Amino acid sequence: MAPQSMYKRSIILLAGVISICTLGLISIQVQWIQATEKVEREQFSRRVALVLEHVANDITAQEIRTMQSVRIFQSNARYNNNLVPVEERISYRQVDSLLHQAFCEMSIPLACDFAVTDELGSILFATDNFSNALPEHTYSTTLFPDDPEDAAHYYLNVYFSQYTAYVIHSITWMIVASTLLTLIITATFASTLFIIFRQKRLSKIKTDFVNNITHELKTPITTISLAAQVLQETPESNLPTAVPRLSGMIRNESKRLSQLVESILQSAIFKRGVKLSVQKVDMHALLQNVLAQFSLQFDTLNIAVECKFHATNTHVSGDEIHLANAVSNLIDNSIKYRKETEPLRILIETKNSRKTIVITVTDNGIGVKATKQLFHQFYRHPSENMYAIKGFGLGLYYVKNIIETHHGKLFASGRAGTGSTFGFELPVCKNETTGK
Repeated sequence: MAPQSMYKRSIILLAGVISICTLGLISIQVQWIQATEKVEREQFSRRVALVLEHVANDITAQEIRTMQSVRIFQSNARYNNNLVPVEERISYRQVDSLLHQAFCEMSIPLACDFAVTDELGSILFATDNFSNALPEHTYSTTLFPDDPEDAAHYYLNVYFSQYTAYVIHSITWMIVASTLLTLIITATFASTLFIIFRQKRLSKIKTDFVNNITHELKTPITTISLAAQVLQETPESNLPTAVPRLSGMIRNESKRLSQLVESILQSAIFKRGVKLSVQKVDMHALLQNVLAQFSLQFDTLNIAVECKFHATNTHVSGDEIHLANAVSNLIDNSIKYRKETEPLRILIETKNSRKTIVITVTDNGIGVKATKQLFHQFYRHPSENMYAIKGFGLGLYYVKNIIETHHGKLFASGRAGTGSTFGFELPVCKNETTGK
């Protein structure tokens, strides 16, 4: 099995294992929170039951003290509830006061509604909102538990309208902590996968770059070696006619080698930071100079170039050489990625937008979908034949860095088969933006 395939399978396996572990951890946390909520509900129910029992006992105790104070208490008189009307045995204010006191003692900071009912469910008195009581949030206890079995029975009922919110609030810290930990683990997992795939992509790009540059360097080196060998083997009598042709080959290939090395050095410069020789540059004049350098190629390859210079504020502060190189790279890309079956047309436009000058280079070449990867170092589009079309994936990377160093912005648009548009905008000189 190929190493690349094994590496891909390892990544997929690792991602699967981490995903299963993450889902398992989330499931355990959910169950833990549910169990904790259940325990909180049970504890709350027990505390409320204790409160109601305590209140019922207090009501009974107060009744005994009241009857003793009026001296009507007899041994069995209290157990016949028909002797005393229930309205005289218990009151709304008494129940409200006892409940409030008991809830404070049990540290239950939750408002409740209450009602006193008989055994048929009829309400003797109640708070205003008790009519909205839900059975699952209502607790009851028997009042006057010492009354005879054949006597009428009464019940104290309490309802907590904010019961669910109270329980959830009691475990909020757990929910927040679990959520944060889950998010951190998920984010770490996603970041790890992103880094792995990014490193995999960079590794592939660098491998392609090494293969590409090896191919590019071998060609001029081979040509120079052959030229030197021919010079050595050419008889002295034929040297005068052979030297000009062979020396021209050596000069051209040496120049090509220098350009290859320069491209790589330009890429390395941006790792350390580029230094600009800033001056006032007329971008229209710069474009005309760059086009003049390509005039021979335009004529040889039958390329039609159209210029539409609509900008009126054309001066920028920048490094003329680097800006010219940036424009040259864009034009050179249009030439390299032209269609073999159709004459190339290049349109160069300028315009002003607020305080900037916008320059675009549009062609009808093979086109490429505009993505951020186009401007990455060493990147070449997968559809490109790296040996048929010369390049290292450094041109647009260089242009991007130059334009951004000049506080500008690079942009691109296009579609495979229909051509591309690459351009940039740069801030114009301040004296031009004010009309001076």
